[in-house]
Amino acid sequence: MTPSRCMQALAGLLLASTACAQVPFALDTTFRTTIVESNVNSVLVQQGGLTVLSGNMKLPGDLYFRAGMRLLPNGAMDETFAPVPNMGGKLTGWNDRIYVGISSAVKRLFANGHIDPGFIFMDAGPYFSSLAGGDYHVYPDGRVLMSGRHILSDTVRGLVGYYNLVWFSNEGYLDTTRTHRRGNGNVFQFAPLPDGGFICQGTGSEFEGVPVGRIFKVDSVGVPDPGFQSDVFSGSAYTFLSLADGRVYAGGNFRRNADPLDTLRLVRFMPDGSLDPTFSRPNFTFVNGTYPVGPSVTEMTPFEDGKYFVMGSFEFVNGQPRRGICVIDSIGALMDEFNECGVGPFDDGLFVAGSVHGIAPYGDDHWLIWGSYLGYDDGVINDPDQRFVTRLHRGDFTTSTATLSVGEGPGMKLYPNPSTGVLHLSVEEHPRNAVVHVRDALGRTVLQRPLISHYNTVDLTTAGRGVYVVSVVAAGVRIAAQRVVVE
Repeated sequence: MTPSRCMQALAGLLLASTACAQVPFALDTTFRTTIVESNVNSVLVQQGGLTVLSGNMKLPGDLYFRAGMRLLPNGAMDETFAPVPNMGGKLTGWNDRIYVGISSAVKRLFANGHIDPGFIFMDAGPYFSSLAGGDYHVYPDGRVLMSGRHILSDTVRGLVGYYNLVWFSNEGYLDTTRTHRRGNGNVFQFAPLPDGGFICQGTGSEFEGVPVGRIFKVDSVGVPDPGFQSDVFSGSAYTFLSLADGRVYAGGNFRRNADPLDTLRLVRFMPDGSLDPTFSRPNFTFVNGTYPVGPSVTEMTPFEDGKYFVMGSFEFVNGQPRRGICVIDSIGALMDEFNECGVGPFDDGLFVAGSVHGIAPYGDDHWLIWGSYLGYDDGVINDPDQRFVTRLHRGDFTTSTATLSVGEGPGMKLYPNPSTGVLHLSVEEHPRNAVVHVRDALGRTVLQRPLISHYNTVDLTTAGRGVYVVSVVAAGVRIAAQRVVVE
């Protein structure tokens, strides 16, 4: 880092501005892994700060890749976690168990990594043979919907041949009460919609006899929605994020017939499959990467106040440096977070690129990011030994341009703490037009109302148990704040 950049970063810290090196995205150097290659695909945070990883990983001295492992709170490998062969895919927590995607199916583990015998290996059941895996979804009762291209041989019910959406019981057996669905291609990614249906990404041109694009919708029983036509004819979507009003974000690398030379990397679809004209598509590029498909968006996660984390393999967004991760708002505008920050490149022997595959809360005070990269730069600290999983400070999520640290603020009292939900807030001074602003541990606003007087009641009984930050904000500046626990 140049001296001028150091001074600018230091000045930003002292002034508590919104520069990337500030909370909530400052690097936590007390956490680091010793993974030397090659990628972490999915992460599941457990109690006690333990973190389960799924991917294709080697530690120093390893002759073979590990498909799964667990990290201790400092990033070192947890030797007590059972070695799990054939992991590598998405991790989903369910009660005290873990669902994990393998090459062509799904298995279920106990929290310590041992196989759960209550969920059979899917191919061991009658009527089903796995072929090409895709994605999976876990229902609240433990049932599983799996995509891909698989062979069914249930002659009694006439389910014979290749199928793309297949339902299973919470014991791993083919669900013979469901009508499984198929098309003329494969189905890779899919994601749930608010109405119980799913948005899917496949390779075919029809599904259940209905013409579809490569991105299409089905209802809760797998029947395609003919009213949704995305016009996508090539490429892949790697991530979806649905909105309550029926619009859906899609990230990846794909093209539409309407403009066949325009590669789309992040769009928002309207309920009918057309592109949302109110969403300004960010431009993702890289200079040093060698991925043949170019830059990609591979994950999108809600952040706070209508903003979103966007992750993938890229170095610049709208010409501004954002290495593997950025934040956009609801209309697609690039936010200041992660400016000149992000991950370094990793050379896997075939391609060179640094990519972030996901982000998740870690306790009350941190985020975890993961992917395929070597090094992380938060704008103040450039740590080349950060690799594949990195911990960032969560911070206080204020949107004001001048802030105090949580717990500061002369004359503010908030009690009782911990609380069952009803809090008493007193302030020595009552600024004009001040508001009370409450955010949860994910930075989401759960309450915002005027500060009525010197003595106020803050009711969080409907917000549920958790950790919250209660702030008093006046003229866009947070003048006091305190963290509170609701039990």
